[in-house]
Amino acid sequence: LSRVPFAESAVFQGLPLPYFKKSHFALRKALREFMADPDIIDDAMECEETMNGPSKEIRKKMAAAGLTAMGLGPGEHLKLVPGGLLGGVVKPEEFDHFHEMIVQEERVRHFCPGWEDGLEGGNAISIPVILKYGNEWMKKEVLPGLIMGDTVSCLSITEAYAGSDVAAIRTTAKKDASGENYIVSGTKKWITAGQYSDWFVTAVRTGGQKAAGVSMMLVPKSDQVICSKIKTKYSSAAGTVFIAYEDAVVPKKCLFGQEGKGFQIIMSNFNHERWMICVVSMARARKCTEETFKWAMQRKIFGTKLVEQAVIREKLAQMFSSLETVTALQYEVTYSMCQKGSQSPLLGGRIALLKYTVTRSCHLIADNAVQILGGRGVTRTGMGRIVEAFHR
Repeated sequence: LSRVPFAESAVFQGLPLPYFKKSHFALRKALREFMADPDIIDDAMECEETMNGPSKEIRKKMAAAGLTAMGLGPGEHLKLVPGGLLGGVVKPEEFDHFHEMIVQEERVRHFCPGWEDGLEGGNAISIPVILKYGNEWMKKEVLPGLIMGDTVSCLSITEAYAGSDVAAIRTTAKKDASGENYIVSGTKKWITAGQYSDWFVTAVRTGGQKAAGVSMMLVPKSDQVICSKIKTKYSSAAGTVFIAYEDAVVPKKCLFGQEGKGFQIIMSNFNHERWMICVVSMARARKCTEETFKWAMQRKIFGTKLVEQAVIREKLAQMFSSLETVTALQYEVTYSMCQKGSQSPLLGGRIALLKYTVTRSCHLIADNAVQILGGRGVTRTGMGRIVEAFHR
């Protein structure tokens, strides 16, 4: 692990905290080594350069090591990895949300966000719906393939006319004459990893207006599910797409629970999704801070190191302070998730506050980092690559 000040959270630089056991330290060490595999690094860098998706070989390699399963949090699904979690570094029955947090942090250290989201961005927010609300056939026939990287899923909710207002979705699902199938029609937009997906966890309207008419269903890939790639600001390697459901035939067994219960499913999924985004964002902020500190230590200006300038030391202190403050709140929320479960109604507000605090922290850290690196902070190659990517 890094010995650069604040490049790791305090507990991983020697200060004790009650949340962490030996298995947490062992997992981070094993993951740091695993993610340093040259094949993984080459695939990540190539994807960011070409904007193409992650290779199937790397997807399956990471899934076989348990990364897909661990990225979903604690649960019985962890036992679906035949070779164990990173070969047995941590046991499924002892795996908690702090282990999951470590997995999320380590998988983004290469700063290739399109590649990262193309690999797990879709799975991480869609598979939990199958785990919590899926029928037995979904868990037996669909889940193992997703866990082992043979197939991919995405969460298909957002529409051009219904972003945050989920209750306003227009995509419909109507029973056909036989009553055995739904006919799904409509569009979705900005769907992460949709380009690579075999399964689409989709919000549809089966009833009347507003939330009471929303349902959720698992839509298989077909010729009637047409995905068109969207070029996004950060990287097209994420496989973000516009989806057109053109009278897609979906068996009624693909419905999650009952008709009209989709809005509750969507809302219950948000806690874990938002927490995961917070964890990943702060991991990137910490890596950006590490790169900034290393640059300030070696760059010379006016005959002295950059770090010896008072204004630079103040900016670094702001970055360090922000990191440690937000991390403390993140740990508090994560511990509560371990005790109460990620869907506890007591956690919704705190996770929302964590998300707000994380965004403010990332804004400050990105701005200070670019100010310290100067021109290199807006250059996509060389020593400024990570800072530029974080700021963008």
